Amino acid sequence: MPSLDYREAVHALYGLQRFGVKLGLEKISSFLACLGNPHHSFLACHIAGTNGKGTCAAVVDAVLTAHGVRSGLYTSPHLVSMRERIKTSGRTVPENYVAGWVSEHLDYIMRNRVTFFETVTTMAFDYFGHKKVEAAAVEVGLGGRYDATNVVYPKVGVITSIGLEHMRYLGKTIAEVAREKAGIAKPGVPLLCGEKKRAAIKVTGEATRCAGGSIHLLDDTVSVSQLKILSTGTRFNYRGPGLRLRGVSVPLYGVHNLRNVALGLWAAELMLAELGLCLGEDAFCQALEELVWPARFQRLKVEDGAELVLDVAHNPPAAAKLSHIFRRIYPSQRALVVTALAGDKDHAKFILYLLKMADRFIFPNVDFGRAESGSGGRDPEYLKGLVKRYSPQAGAHVSPDMKDALEQAFRLAEGRPVVVTGSFHTVGEAMRILKIKA
Repeated sequence: MPSLDYREAVHALYGLQRFGVKLGLEKISSFLACLGNPHHSFLACHIAGTNGKGTCAAVVDAVLTAHGVRSGLYTSPHLVSMRERIKTSGRTVPENYVAGWVSEHLDYIMRNRVTFFETVTTMAFDYFGHKKVEAAAVEVGLGGRYDATNVVYPKVGVITSIGLEHMRYLGKTIAEVAREKAGIAKPGVPLLCGEKKRAAIKVTGEATRCAGGSIHLLDDTVSVSQLKILSTGTRFNYRGPGLRLRGVSVPLYGVHNLRNVALGLWAAELMLAELGLCLGEDAFCQALEELVWPARFQRLKVEDGAELVLDVAHNPPAAAKLSHIFRRIYPSQRALVVTALAGDKDHAKFILYLLKMADRFIFPNVDFGRAESGSGGRDPEYLKGLVKRYSPQAGAHVSPDMKDALEQAFRLAEGRPVVVTGSFHTVGEAMRILKIKA
């Protein structure tokens, strides 16, 4: 196979999306075995959940790094660059590593029809081995039981939340989804759970114990309390099994995010214990205050001082939280929302939550990818129709693309904050156009 440059390598990786989504561990296990099983070379914290798992993973990674641990972070999807998915000690995987790795293994990948996610996950674990990572936070891609990341045998497992999502793959009830997410449970491994719904907790607990693991509920073990909403985030108190933090700040908003942060802090406590390291209060505070986790109610000033909010909410529960935070931060204002949604979401509920905070909408055409996989973008005219059905007085416009939508938004905002939301793809497209770093 000829040597590829970075751009060619990324093009080849995206080309693997034609193999679709294939849940199961056989192919990735075989691929990793050919590479010497690099996923056995580091301690893992494995994190699943409907919403918040990326935030939790970012906190674990930041705390480990602040304690001097050679840490890895694997998350998905990305916003602007595929390299965002793979980080060591806070730095993204280099372009030359991606190019070299894909060049070396593309023949095997094509012959065995390895999917995009299986391939990128394998590359991440191989890179962690190459960088001699000691511990890594690994975010589940979809579900848990048959997700490619479930080849890791973690020291700590986490489920942040459980809601209806990806029903084509995970099931149509909370119980079915919970059972799939609890598939990350392993014998002898503690599973930390931030979910509050009794039915979901019951199924998760049963599945975890069946697997030989133990479930530990956030609300039974950890205390987290919001003290003050700041212009730069939130100040809060945390009390975990071995750590107490008072008046610490994190550049995130919302009680739900504090719960995800608390899960990350708790998991980090356990990971540091596995590494034989003492808990450093200053290191925890530094990790939180310097946390970089973009597009989670990220507030920016742009053209002519206009206020822009970026948030990757992509399902109704996340839209509800976005709307709640917006009304807390901007109690006397309404938003102008720019949004594009994937085809497999509950669009009506999503729009209804956004209507609680917004009175103007712009729906751009955004290319989500392969429509036949269910991940294609929903027709903007349909979304506009939902707004007019539920709130006839609200303004709603369709735009040919994101660039035009943003230009319209800043022109029509008239002092309103402009909120870009709907998916990683939607927000990432806006960030690319506005040259905002991820």
